[in-house]
Amino acid sequence: MSDGPGAVVLSAFGADGDPTALPGGEGSSWRVGNLVFKRVPSGNEWRWLGEHLPSIREEGFRLAKPVAALDRRWVVDGWGAVAPLSGSSPTTPRWGEVLAVSDRLHLEMRHLPKPSFVDRRTHPWSVGDRVAWGEVGSPVHHDVLDLLLALRRPVDLAPQLIHGDLTGNVLFADGRPPAVIDPTMYWRPAGYASAIVVGDAVRWHGADADALLAAVAHLDAFPQLYVRACIFRLVAALLFDHLDLDAYAHDVELAERLTA
Repeated sequence: MSDGPGAVVLSAFGADGDPTALPGGEGSSWRVGNLVFKRVPSGNEWRWLGEHLPSIREEGFRLAKPVAALDRRWVVDGWGAVAPLSGSSPTTPRWGEVLAVSDRLHLEMRHLPKPSFVDRRTHPWSVGDRVAWGEVGSPVHHDVLDLLLALRRPVDLAPQLIHGDLTGNVLFADGRPPAVIDPTMYWRPAGYASAIVVGDAVRWHGADADALLAAVAHLDAFPQLYVRACIFRLVAALLFDHLDLDAYAHDVELAERLTA
């Protein structure tokens, strides 16, 4: 776990109190008063989010957005801040609601331009995404990956800005719309975000695939979006040197069923 934000950062944002580490986020998120502070890997990306996310109409969801410091800086000494949203991860999965939030969110994100940082990122998730869409060859190899790549076919869907990691980032609170946190932006068809959720839910949480497929039946070219979502996650896992990849065999089983 990293150290929390220092006095200079807290003063810059007008935050008062002792930092309290929050669960998740690899130990990089801290609550201080009415703000949550996060280590920001890319200042340009965080600044873009701060400038553009407020233009999203929150229709049926709440969206966590960066908060500027008192002097209007978005990042101070590598830290950014957001206003916390009430809610928590459900003890019983609510995948249908997460997928419904994905539909609503991406409908309201269609106007956003493609940010330049998307093409400049080099972290494992961005590499996995580019491999999934055939923009680069895979720098890693695995038998399961070969099977998934063999199932990939061209798709003709318009790209837009999407949140590519909704699986664990939709919080629920009684009487409030679901809260979307930690925006992770990619430039892909909107349905790709839902395909990532479906893959994650089946692979890591043992979710009922048939129920999830019914919830995404309206999405164009979903089988191919699902294949790409699985490639995305597997390439990233291989780049992170994850050793337990048995669950990805389920990806192939479902992908073969969908593309048959």
